[in-house]
Amino acid sequence: MLPLQSATLAPPVAIEAVHAKGKKSMMSAIEAEAAHQQRVALGALGLLGLGAITSPLIGLAGLPLLGYNYIYLMRKMRAAYQKKSKLAVVLFDTLSVSFTLFLGYFFITSVLFTVLFTTSRLVAKTEREAQTDFSRIFGELSETVWLLKDGVEIEVSLSSLQAQDMIVVNAGDMIPVDGYVAAGEGMVDQHLLTGEAQPIEKKPGDPVLTSTLLVSGRLQVIVEKQGAETLTGQIAKTLEHAATFKHKVQSRGDAIVEKGALRTMLASAVALPLIGVSHAIALSYSGFGYQMRTSAPLTVLNYLRIASRNGIFVKDGRAFDVLHHVDTVVFDKTGTLTEEVPHIERVIACNGFSEAQVLQYAASAEQRQKHPIAQAICRHAQQQGIELLEMVNTDYAIGHGLRVELRDAEQTQHSIMIGSERFIRNAGTVIPEALEALQAEAGDKGYSIVYVASANSVLLGALELRPTLRPQAHDAIKALHALGIKLYIISGDQEKPTRHLADTLGIDDYFAETLPADKAKHVERLQNEGRKVCFIGDGINDSVALQKADVSVSLHGAATIAQDTADVVLMTPDLLHLPYLIKMSAELQKRMNNSELMNTASGIACVSGILVFGMGIGGAIALYAGGLLVNISGAMLPLLEHPDKRKQ
Repeated sequence: MLPLQSATLAPPVAIEAVHAKGKKSMMSAIEAEAAHQQRVALGALGLLGLGAITSPLIGLAGLPLLGYNYIYLMRKMRAAYQKKSKLAVVLFDTLSVSFTLFLGYFFITSVLFTVLFTTSRLVAKTEREAQTDFSRIFGELSETVWLLKDGVEIEVSLSSLQAQDMIVVNAGDMIPVDGYVAAGEGMVDQHLLTGEAQPIEKKPGDPVLTSTLLVSGRLQVIVEKQGAETLTGQIAKTLEHAATFKHKVQSRGDAIVEKGALRTMLASAVALPLIGVSHAIALSYSGFGYQMRTSAPLTVLNYLRIASRNGIFVKDGRAFDVLHHVDTVVFDKTGTLTEEVPHIERVIACNGFSEAQVLQYAASAEQRQKHPIAQAICRHAQQQGIELLEMVNTDYAIGHGLRVELRDAEQTQHSIMIGSERFIRNAGTVIPEALEALQAEAGDKGYSIVYVASANSVLLGALELRPTLRPQAHDAIKALHALGIKLYIISGDQEKPTRHLADTLGIDDYFAETLPADKAKHVERLQNEGRKVCFIGDGINDSVALQKADVSVSLHGAATIAQDTADVVLMTPDLLHLPYLIKMSAELQKRMNNSELMNTASGIACVSGILVFGMGIGGAIALYAGGLLVNISGAMLPLLEHPDKRKQ
């Protein structure tokens, strides 16, 4: 019935509240303001109620409190009027509250104010908790760190750190800064920021990022950036900005309220000479759709919280309105269905060498390289317990291979070549027919063959690398098919490997040999066929297609422009988030429709009670408050139906 805060997150101004256990929580300025007005309204309600059953003098003490609430509301309404937003609603609210108060319905007004400020506080609290949930996507940092100064570890506040300070991070701690390792070794879990499934070994000289977890070891880290300047800080700014969107579903509630205000004012004006002032004012509390002013933002915010708790960052709330209409999902092949780093399927040894020797030479040659194939080879060698040889010298042949000098424990040097078939052949190495057949088969399926040879052109063997499917890819495809969605792969690869991947995963169709500029054209063609398209990509060359799609999804750790363009970012590379999100979208729409029906039913009941049974202002406000309570309960229910998995 009265103006409530919209579903935008509260500004960063905050007030500290200390709980009994000594832990501090931050109450937003809007929440603190609503809490203060709520206490004043409760005070007025208590005094007026007590005065009604004892002495009227006690009730009179509540009138200044009512006046305090009323003045506050009038200021808020004047501010809304100056912004020229929802003028009909502002005028209607002003008249209905003023008439109720000045006609002497003091106790009823105190009930109304109590309901208003309680729901306002609930909205503000939910907004604050939603912001907290968004921030927790990246983990929580300690407020203090261990600063290493003159060989002594000193506990200092995180905010006091300066560039080039050296801190100590122990196993189990979140790394609180962007920087690089000065001393020590350890395994760092950085999947929240980079999407890498396995912990990464860090040694002196390696970079580290804020909000990554040191799983084992101990590191001394030189500070380069901290706070808002870090990668996580920049993402947090994006989160804060994106979370202030005006959701279309909420706007739908506002539109219903605006229309309802005009209609209700007109009905009250027409009814005034027929049923009297008291009943005309009562009629104003029928408020068709008014309860959606609270239930709509609460519902939206709670679904955003549920998504963030599950590692899904919905940057643009309009995605919730479209997702349940999606009937086509287009996956960019590399980085979405498959991980960036492939895996070694098998090692083939030739000319008397063992598979272990081939893997040792290959991993030793690639140990300082950072590209995905090198990572796959070195990871496989580590899993096999292969000890690497010392690298003496490296000569690059860009795009084709490496020539390296390695030295074993006996100080014997080995000259090794590793690279593509073309690189090895150009060096005069003979490739046996069996490997040529394997190369042809691999090309058809999108696999890679890396050859290892000695400097005198003797082939030692080869390694077959295959794309690593994301662990949840098969289950996600099945879940999407169960929702009746048609699936496509879009890829720059040749037709045969793209078709092989589509067949392997059970995907309906594909677009192969697609140039980056043509990805958006394929999306547009599907839309022209009447389809609602969700595009999932992670590369710079996906940005136009992401923008063109009805809903766009990217993975955290993808190219910055892809994350910036996408409506939804999966903070962990779990493709099962997508069918879950689509189901949530349908659930949200159903809940909003039910809320609208409940609002209409409440309005009809109020009008019927007044015109048929002569119900007065007290009954109308009670019916309004009861309907509001039911709608708020419905808005909060999703938090119970979708429990926080982090606490399980």
